[in-house]
Amino acid sequence: MDDEMMRRPNRRKLLILIFVVFFTWLLYCNRSGLTSDSEDSWIVEGHGQSRIVPRKCVVPEWNTKNTNSIPHAAEFGHWRRQYLGGHNDMLDAESRLLSAFVYPDQISIVTTAFHTYTKEVTCLYFDCNQREIPKSRYKSYVMPLTVVSCPRRVGAEFVSLKWNEDDDEEIIEDPIPLINRVYEQPAHELSVCVGPLYGDESKWLEIIEYVEHYRLMGTTMFYFTIFNINEYDRRIIDDYERMGLAESTKYIMEYVKLGWMFHLIQTHECHYRSRFHSKWVINMDIDERLVYNGPNNFIHFMRSIPPTFSEISIASNRVLKFEDFPTKFKNEQQLLKDMTFLKYNQTTETSWYNLKGIIRPEKVALLFYHWSVRQLDDTKIMSVPKRFAYVRHYRSVDENKLNSNWRTFYNGGLTETRLEENFEKRLTSTVMERVKYVYDRRMIRCEEIAPATFKRFERRLLDCAFKNESQTL
Repeated sequence: MDDEMMRRPNRRKLLILIFVVFFTWLLYCNRSGLTSDSEDSWIVEGHGQSRIVPRKCVVPEWNTKNTNSIPHAAEFGHWRRQYLGGHNDMLDAESRLLSAFVYPDQISIVTTAFHTYTKEVTCLYFDCNQREIPKSRYKSYVMPLTVVSCPRRVGAEFVSLKWNEDDDEEIIEDPIPLINRVYEQPAHELSVCVGPLYGDESKWLEIIEYVEHYRLMGTTMFYFTIFNINEYDRRIIDDYERMGLAESTKYIMEYVKLGWMFHLIQTHECHYRSRFHSKWVINMDIDERLVYNGPNNFIHFMRSIPPTFSEISIASNRVLKFEDFPTKFKNEQQLLKDMTFLKYNQTTETSWYNLKGIIRPEKVALLFYHWSVRQLDDTKIMSVPKRFAYVRHYRSVDENKLNSNWRTFYNGGLTETRLEENFEKRLTSTVMERVKYVYDRRMIRCEEIAPATFKRFERRLLDCAFKNESQTL
């Protein structure tokens, strides 16, 4: 009896120890990212009954970081008080969440409304089930332009914003997913921020010429921004995305059409999209082509830039463009006649009036259209001599296009110029190859369809044509 009495307290201690160890293990799992405290679940139906299968968030190692401040907060606060980094082209617009990125040291959320610049806002964080992470909110402000910077939170996969002026009625926008940019080294050495695509003129050939030109210079990623584009033009962007050469940002706003007045939002969205993803980023519109005449090749030149520089500036000229691009591909002979770099060569003098920039995204703080306004970490800007590099800007002379009166203010002469001969030949070949791969298409031939299928379905349901019939789409 006495032995039994003595063993009972020991059993209690053992049970208590087991419970303590068990709950400590659960706490460790939650904090280390093995599980989350989300109560979300799935309902699985089958065999005449339903059962609930809990869904737990698995947090990867890169997403286990928590920060309490924003890098360079003092500098951004100073620029905010000076009202630097804002540009209010639109006095009113819905502030919608466009994209969000997580970096090694912070999170940035890009919105769509110019007029929110400098306003206070609250960052909200959500787990994989889009449940808000408890006690994670952070008060921040819009700076620069339409961008909100927030600290990082462990396990955050979605983010949203709450404008502080709505404190009485908590209105929170639908969370959007964080795009991972937590890289020890940039995934790309040289990329391009492509100016926004909008307007009625066809762009499929212009896009191909642009991409293939910069690929020959060593570029491996293209960041597209789509304001307005037709289905035919969209096909080539889809193909470059398929190849892993492009990312595209789609704008869903309340306006029927977007145009040049939203260009700065594109500039900033692309800037934050490329941060930590690309080491150097060429910031050029779709009608601008960088030309390098220096020693070795352009990638070799970029590798020689000291780390104390965050931007290199490049002068530009203008090549007169007299006609719109073709709406569709017809044949090889017509394509050779339509290629811009073969068709147009009347060129203005090269000047610094419309300079363009190539930047290190993580070292640049504030941007204008094609160059930086403020830099970080005491970095500097380098101007590249015209004899080494310049930009060919294929500028329309159509009076109905934006800034079409530019020739009125140009007092210089015109000369005939071309791309370097070998580069031009290679570009012609790669453009032809890509155009034919994507746009040289034909109907399904009825002879290709299995006889059993042809017998089972009427021809009108098979979308085919016989060889002796028209093959034109």
